[in-house]
Amino acid sequence: MSEEKKKRDDEQTPKIRNRNISRRQFLKTSGLLIGASAAPSIFASYGRVAQAAEDRIRLGMMTTLSGFGSIHAPPTINAAHLAVEEINAAGGVLGKQVDLLIEDNHTDVNIAVQKGLKLVQGKKVAAFIDFGFSNSRFAVAEKVALAHKTIMLSPIFYEGGICNRYFFNICALPNQGIDPFVPWLMKEKGAKSFYGIGSAYAWGIGSIDAVKRAAEANKAKFLGREEAPLGTTDWSAIIGRLKSAAPDVCFVFVAGNDLVTFLKQFFDFGLNEKIQLAFTYFQEEVTPTIAERYRAGHISTNTWYLSYDSAESKKFLEGYYRVAGKGTLVTNFGEGTYDAIHIWAKACQKAGTTETEAVVDALEGLSFMAPQGKITVDPVSHHAAVRCLIAESTTDPNNFKILADKGIIPPKPPKSCEANKYR
Repeated sequence: MSEEKKKRDDEQTPKIRNRNISRRQFLKTSGLLIGASAAPSIFASYGRVAQAAEDRIRLGMMTTLSGFGSIHAPPTINAAHLAVEEINAAGGVLGKQVDLLIEDNHTDVNIAVQKGLKLVQGKKVAAFIDFGFSNSRFAVAEKVALAHKTIMLSPIFYEGGICNRYFFNICALPNQGIDPFVPWLMKEKGAKSFYGIGSAYAWGIGSIDAVKRAAEANKAKFLGREEAPLGTTDWSAIIGRLKSAAPDVCFVFVAGNDLVTFLKQFFDFGLNEKIQLAFTYFQEEVTPTIAERYRAGHISTNTWYLSYDSAESKKFLEGYYRVAGKGTLVTNFGEGTYDAIHIWAKACQKAGTTETEAVVDALEGLSFMAPQGKITVDPVSHHAAVRCLIAESTTDPNNFKILADKGIIPPKPPKSCEANKYR
C-alpha cells in the first residue's frame, strides 16, 4: 500500500469495520432494552473505504457516533457509503472519485462546531452532511457553514428556523409532518385533546409549539406540555402529570436514547392502552428495543419507512443491504442522508464545478428521485419538498403499517427565510 493511499484510508473515518455488531452490543452502548432480554442483530457495518485514485473530491459528514444520539448513527453511515459508492461507480463527480470523511460530533454542540471546522478548514471538504440535533445544527449552520461559506446539507426533520445561503434541509418541517398529522388523528382516531412531551431544546420545544398551533387551528384542545433536560433518567413526575391530564393523544418529541428510557417508564405506568402516543421520531431503530407486547399501535409521521413500497425504495434497499448486510438496520435518517449526498453530487454535475457558490445556485430548485419519491429544493428557503407518510407500528419491529400517504408537500419555513439571498 502506498503512503498516499494509507493516509487517505486513515482519513476516511470511522475505523469501525465490523460487519457483525449485535443488537445487544449496540444497546449496551447506546440505550436500554425495553421489556425484553434478547433479539436478533439489527445492524452491521459502519462503513467502507473508497478505492484509490489520483484526483478526488472530499465530502465531509458529521454524525452521532457517541453520546445520547448514538442510536441514530449506523443507518446514516451505511447510507452515506452506499450513496458515495453509487456515485463513484457511475464515474464520480465531474469525473473525480469522492472520498467520504466522517467525524463523530458526540451529540455535543461545541464538539460539533469543532468537528465541522476540522472538516472545512483542515480537511478542505467541498461540502458536508450534518446529522446532528437541533441545538448543534443551529450552531454549525452559523459558525461553520455560513461563516466559512461551505455547503451544509441536513438530512433530519426539525422545527425550522435556519435560513442562510449555505444551509440545505433535506427532510421535513412541521408543515410537512405535524400540520397534516393532527387533523388526521382527529378524523381517523377521534382525537379531541392533545398533550406534548419533549426534550428541552430547540426540536422538542419547537415541535410542541407546532402541535399546539395545529391543535388550536383545528379547534382541538391542547391540555399541556412538558420539557425535560437531555439525559433525563426519571420521567415519573412528567408521566404522572400526563396521566392526570388524560389527553386523547400525547405527542412525544424526546430525543435519542432518552426516548428509550421514557417509553419504558410510560409502559410501566400502564398507560399504553389509555393514551395514544404520536411521534415524528419513532421508527425502525426504536421499535426493536420495545418488548413485543408494547410494540404495536404507536403512530408516527415521517418521509420514508422501510415498508414504503416504490421502485426507488426497493432499489435503495437492495443497495443498502449489499453494502451493509442483509437485515441491517435502515431508517428515515439513512434515507435522508442518501438523498442529501446524491442531490449534492447532482448539483455539482449541473454546475460543472464543485466551487461553492456555483453549487449553491445549482441546488436551488433542483430535484432528485429519492426512495420516498421526487424531492425538490425550494430555491428561496433551501428546504426540500418531501413526502408525508403516517404509519402505525406493528409487532414486527421492521414493519410499520402505512395508514396514509399525504404526498409530496412543499416546505413552509419561517418568513425570515425570504431574506435568504441576502445572507
